[in-house]
This record gives sequence, C-alpha cells and structure tokens, in this order.
Amino acid sequence: MNHDTAKPTCIDLFCGCGGFTLGMQRAGFSVLAAIDSNAEAIATFDRNFPGVPFVLHQDLTAFGPEKLAELIWPGSSARLGVDVIVGGPPCQGFSKVRRVDGANSGPRLIADPRRHLYREFLRYVSFFQPRIFVMENVLGLRSAVGGAYFTAVQKEARALGRTQGRPGYRVHSQVEHAWELGVPQKRQRQLIVGVRSDLPGYFLPELQHAPRAEPCPCLWDAIGDLPILRAGSGDNEQDYDLDRRNEHAEHQSSSAIRYLCNVLEIDRAKKLTSHVSRLHSERDLRDFARLREGESSATAMRVRGVEFEFPYDKSSFKDRYTRQSRWHPCSTIVAHLSKDGLMFIHPTQNRSLTAREAARIQSFPDWFRFPESRTQAYRLIGNAVPPLVAAGIENPVFN
Repeated sequence: MNHDTAKPTCIDLFCGCGGFTLGMQRAGFSVLAAIDSNAEAIATFDRNFPGVPFVLHQDLTAFGPEKLAELIWPGSSARLGVDVIVGGPPCQGFSKVRRVDGANSGPRLIADPRRHLYREFLRYVSFFQPRIFVMENVLGLRSAVGGAYFTAVQKEARALGRTQGRPGYRVHSQVEHAWELGVPQKRQRQLIVGVRSDLPGYFLPELQHAPRAEPCPCLWDAIGDLPILRAGSGDNEQDYDLDRRNEHAEHQSSSAIRYLCNVLEIDRAKKLTSHVSRLHSERDLRDFARLREGESSATAMRVRGVEFEFPYDKSSFKDRYTRQSRWHPCSTIVAHLSKDGLMFIHPTQNRSLTAREAARIQSFPDWFRFPESRTQAYRLIGNAVPPLVAAGIENPVFN
C-alpha cells in the first residue's frame, strides 16, 4: 500500500466514462490516473471525477507506463504507489453479437487489432507490478478465435515479470453475474483477475457469490419513480416528479428504497438529467403497443400469432422488439442503444428507455452527468463497467 495515503491506490485503463473508477472509489480506493483514447469519454470522466489527479486522453498503444509514472512521480525511478490496475479493453473484437462487418469466430472471422489491446493493459501491469489487476471483457472472449485469446491473456499474465526475476501473478478467470452484486440487469461479463505471487490471499469466487440476504433488484426498483414520458419528449435537465417518487416508494421493498438512496444517491442530485425519450416512427409505436410486458416480438409472433407492421422475415424468425418487464432484471445494457433502442422498450410506456434509465440500470448515480447528445450518452453508458460490479471486487490482500 502507498505509505502516503491511508487508501490503497488504483489506475483505471480504458476507463471510458468512469464506471470502474466510481466503483473503486466506493470500495475505498484512491484512483491516481485514468486513461482512454475516446475524447467524449474522457470529457465525461473529467466532469464527474474532479478529484482524480490525472485524467488523460491518450492512446495506450502510444502512451506507455513510463510516461504515466513520470507524470505521477516526477523525477522518481521507482514504481510507487499502485496497488491495483483495472480496466476493460474494447470488447467489440470479442463480442458474440457482431454482425455488420464480419464475425469474431467461425467462417466470417475477421482480423481486428482491438483483440490485441489486452497486451497494452498487461504492459502497464508488468511495469507497475500492482498487487492485483482486474481485466473486464465480454463473455465472447472465451470463444473468440476458438478461445485462443482467452488462453493467451491468462498465459501471458501469469508470465509477467518472471524473466526479470519478479514474482509473476496467480491468475484466475471468472464469470461475473451483475445481478448477484445488486445490478438490476442480466449482465454477464468475463473477469481476468491476477494477484501477485509473492502476496498471500487469492480471489475466491465462492466468497464473491455468497447467497444474497435480499432478492436481486428488478428493473422497476431502478426506474419506477421517474417522470412519465411520451416518445420524443423530455428535457436534458428537469425537476423530479416528487409525487410519483413518493407513490413509488410506498409500494416498494426496503431493498428497492436502498437502491434509490444508496446506489442512485437521489438526494445528491438537485435536477434530473438525461431523461429524454427518442422519437420513434408511428409504425414502431404501433408495433410497440402490440407487445405485452416482458415479451419479445419473436415470442408474440410464435405464441400469440401477433402480426407486426415491420416486415419480418418469417423464415429466419428475426426478433426486433422487446418490452422489458418491471419485475425482472433488465436485458443487458449495451452500446447498441445508441442506434435504436428497440430491444429496450419501457415496460409500461410506449417508448424505449432513456439514457438516464439506462444509467440507473447500470448503477450510475443520478448526480453523474452524461453528454446531452443521446447517441454519445447511450454509447458511454453501454460500454461502461457497472459501478456496483467494480465496488464488489474485494480481496483478502486489503482486508
């Protein structure tokens, strides 16, 4: 641990808008630096984390760890004060749902340089030798290119430092189920966790996934108090509907109230931001109305014989719309929300989810400000690590 502070320290690589950083701060870490190549992500990060000393718009393939160390500790040759390195290298090169320009497995496999960005993450780990590192990615990492990258990440991580006489890392992979950590969505992600070999303690999955003392949160716990909107309505900054919030609170469980107060921190936000619904075509709105709560268009066609105006290819039974359920976790919030949001129709209103609703489902608090551009906001939110997932990463090394 850094002797200059009572808190363990952290660096966030491929930081995006700051989901990992927020979770680490809530878990008691001091974040020394955050780096990302996306200008909008860095601008959003900087706005929400004024206390992080170094927030850098840099391409990690060109900005090495030596440069960061010189910024943090000018003139010192020592690798000081980094206890944990976290990060989520871009996942598009491993995603199972990639369709537009090729695929990440099978006969349509295409080359994608983003699959190699994990090596930039490991380059920082090798230089700083943190006690722990945590890398987050999509489940497709396990299967992309026949599992070659999943194997390579772990093999290369275990070898870090050994040729220089350093201890290397004990490496563990685990699938993190976000709802088990209190996030109201069906999100699953791959974690690669390393603990330096000269340290006691190890990440034990059974400790991470002990039975919850209360039920997993549902979608309505996160968004049920928000003002009602029609498609195409809302303001980037508006007052809360306090009457609706009070009515919502009267019918919710104590765990739902804790989610609003402790996770979303609604008392810290004076105004509601980013609660703006996108405009949908009249045809889409009529098709939305044909769906029951919790039902997809594929299920509606197959089970109830519903006919939609959208010209479905019945031979392939293509799915297009999904109305989410209030009483279950939401579908995984993804960056594709920036395109159309048709898989994320509000459970009771005839529209897709707003950026603020998506942020709440990701466990971002209401005071967290996103760009006014909905496209940018959706993309940043969908690409982020849920803060509650990051906050749930603990280790006996720090206990």
